[in-house]
Amino acid sequence: MSSPQSDPHPSDAELAEAAAFQVFDKDGTSYPFSSLYEGEGTVAIVFIRHFFCGSCQDYLRALSNPPIIPPDTPGKKLIIVGQGDPAVIKTYTAETGCVFPIYTEPTGGLYTLFGMIKNLKLGEKPEYIQQSVISSIATSFVSALKWGGRKGGDYQQNGGEWMWENGKLVWCHRMKNTRDHLEVKYWKVLGL
Repeated sequence: MSSPQSDPHPSDAELAEAAAFQVFDKDGTSYPFSSLYEGEGTVAIVFIRHFFCGSCQDYLRALSNPPIIPPDTPGKKLIIVGQGDPAVIKTYTAETGCVFPIYTEPTGGLYTLFGMIKNLKLGEKPEYIQQSVISSIATSFVSALKWGGRKGGDYQQNGGEWMWENGKLVWCHRMKNTRDHLEVKYWKVLGL
C-alpha cells in the first residue's frame, strides 16, 4: 500500500501565524497551537468537522477501538482538534470513546488559515463509517440536543489530517467533503 500524497502545505508565514492560535482543552485551559506538535517525534493532528458530526464520531471510534497507537507510545502522538465550545469536549470524549487528547480552536480561524474546505457534500462512503447517512444525521441532531445545544462548531466546516515530525509539518490532507477523513489503514503507512 503506497503512502497517500500530501496536499500543499501552508506557507512558512501561515504556519508561524497558526502556531500562535490558542487551543483549549476539556477544562477550558488555553495553549498555543504549537505546543501540540513541538518537540521530538511524530505528531498527527486530526481536525474534525464539528463536535456533533456523526461521521467524525465514527472516525474517532475507528481510531480508538482498538487504538491505532497506544496513547502513551514514546515518540508518537495522535491529537484531535475541533472548532466548537470547549465545554463539549468531556461529553464528546465519553460519547465517542476517544482515547486521544481533544482540544478545540473555537473561532474556526485555524481551519481557515490552513485552507480547510467548507461544504456539505457527502462524497463516497469510507470504510470507517459504520452508520447510514440518515443515522449519521440523526446522531448529529441527537448529540446537539443531548449536549444542551452548546456550540459544536460550524456545520459546513470540513477538517483534515496533519502530521508533524520533530516540530516540522511533513504531510497534510484537507477533507474534500463531509466523509473524507484519511482512512484509518493509511496512518501506519504514514509512520504513525
